[in-house]
Amino acid sequence: MVRYGSLQNRDGERLLLYGLSALGLVFLAATFIPPHGYDLISYWLVNIDYANVTDLSGQGPFRYAPPVALVMTPLRSLPWEALVVLWLALQLAALWYIGGRWTLALIVFPPVWLDLVYGNVNIMLAAMIVAGFRYPALWSFALLTKVTPGVGLVWFAVRREWRSLAIALGATTAIIVVSMVIQGVGAWQDWLRFLTASMALPLPGDALPIPLLARLVVAMLIVGFAGLTDRRWLVPLGVVLAMPTLWAIAFAPLVAIAGIRRDPGGGRLATSRVTG
Repeated sequence: MVRYGSLQNRDGERLLLYGLSALGLVFLAATFIPPHGYDLISYWLVNIDYANVTDLSGQGPFRYAPPVALVMTPLRSLPWEALVVLWLALQLAALWYIGGRWTLALIVFPPVWLDLVYGNVNIMLAAMIVAGFRYPALWSFALLTKVTPGVGLVWFAVRREWRSLAIALGATTAIIVVSMVIQGVGAWQDWLRFLTASMALPLPGDALPIPLLARLVVAMLIVGFAGLTDRRWLVPLGVVLAMPTLWAIAFAPLVAIAGIRRDPGGGRLATSRVTG
């Protein structure tokens, strides 16, 4: 027998879903009101000039690792309007993977909406977190783009899931080797110098003024605690705290929590639990 209270809960959830989804459609349409694709422009131009980056807040040279630039280079052949539509479709696909029928509702979360507007990769990073428990090789995406969110790999380390950790690091290493063969070692040297130099650059005015090193320590503790206590939903929090710059769109990966709640047992088929 179905209880009256359970029916009320279902009706309430349905109303919430419909209401937030309708609002999400409005937010989606509003992504084109501000100048769309502020960050997407750098992906489109793929201007690898790591040595001359002097402003972390500008639309300057490409900031991700050389192999990411190699993958994105074909984007230059697309008209800007076509790229905007393609990139938005990819972001929405990632959001659908995370939220399912709640996809439109998730757009109401301001950092997600801003990520759609800017055309960044933070929503894709959130999808990677959800899938990364089952497919550890996907963590190479975090390591080769934002770099420091790779702190999520502490999950595998504290749980002694060495096979998963090896897959993640091995996939990243393989990509690096192939990139060095194709692009040369010099591109990597320039990128590493850029990473070092960027640590000394002033933070943008709209970023939270919390030093990255301090945030990394806290992020490692959070992810470590998550692994030891089997709380996967804490991993997105650790990833966000470890973001290179903690501004509004950096909080978009928190929507990975919604994906983890939809699949609370995800990854357990591919990885073993902590052993003593």
